[in-house]
Amino acid sequence: MHHHTDHAAGNGLPDVWTLLSPGVILFTLVIAAGYLFLTGSGSRYFTGAERVPMQKKVVFLLGLVIYYAAKGPIAAYGHLLFSAHMTEMALEYLLVPPLLLYGLPSWFLRPLLPKLHGLRFFTHPLITLLIFNGLFSVYHIPLVFDAIMASHLWMTVSHVLLTIASCLMWWPIVCPVPEADRLSYLQKMAYIFADGVLLTPACALIAFADTLMFDTFAQAPQIFAFLDPLDDQQLGAVIMKIVQEVAYGSVLGYTFFQWVRKQREEDKKEQEEFLRTAEHSQ
Repeated sequence: MHHHTDHAAGNGLPDVWTLLSPGVILFTLVIAAGYLFLTGSGSRYFTGAERVPMQKKVVFLLGLVIYYAAKGPIAAYGHLLFSAHMTEMALEYLLVPPLLLYGLPSWFLRPLLPKLHGLRFFTHPLITLLIFNGLFSVYHIPLVFDAIMASHLWMTVSHVLLTIASCLMWWPIVCPVPEADRLSYLQKMAYIFADGVLLTPACALIAFADTLMFDTFAQAPQIFAFLDPLDDQQLGAVIMKIVQEVAYGSVLGYTFFQWVRKQREEDKKEQEEFLRTAEHSQ
């Protein structure tokens, strides 16, 4: 990610090249090609490989498309509009990780798990909640935020850290390896709820601030006549909260229905068991 204003048009707007982000396109295509090879003819190099259902492939590729949109066109405006910056973060950390994790086949990750020491500790629900939401909140302390936005190095480092933290945060909910999935459905629901609560203070502080919090955007050129910097700041926080509600709400609903289905199956088994014993005792 460059300082997009360096090679932008004279009015500070990103040029077409920056909007298209060829580097991000290339990176996304390489990952997509690798994934399609892995889940296609490359699967024969893995022990216990099974066919990956179409829906998993579609979800994974959708995750890549959203990733490109966030890191390409939307990120191009990230230095000019706080709302663009927050949209990029919301998509990148709240939508992309669960889609990619859902699409990854368990047989691909299984051999890697023993090599990833500390994964069990770092995917512990309480640890992941604190790390991701903690980093996210610290990132948006005005002093920290402006320092990060002014430095290419810090920006890269913080994005890498947040990407790792967001993947770890989603792992307990959308765990692609069944035997590493240690939360019950009810615990998952509690976890998603806690996650939403922890992310709220940072969003609320920004949404209800009546002054500009970040120097980065105070000096940025105003792109849209209808969107002054303070409205833009509030819009950013609202977008983050909306995307979070959609992402967490969808996963919460999905988890709830899985839980209900499991309960029904168990009830049915118990009934069958009961009828069988009743028949025998006659």
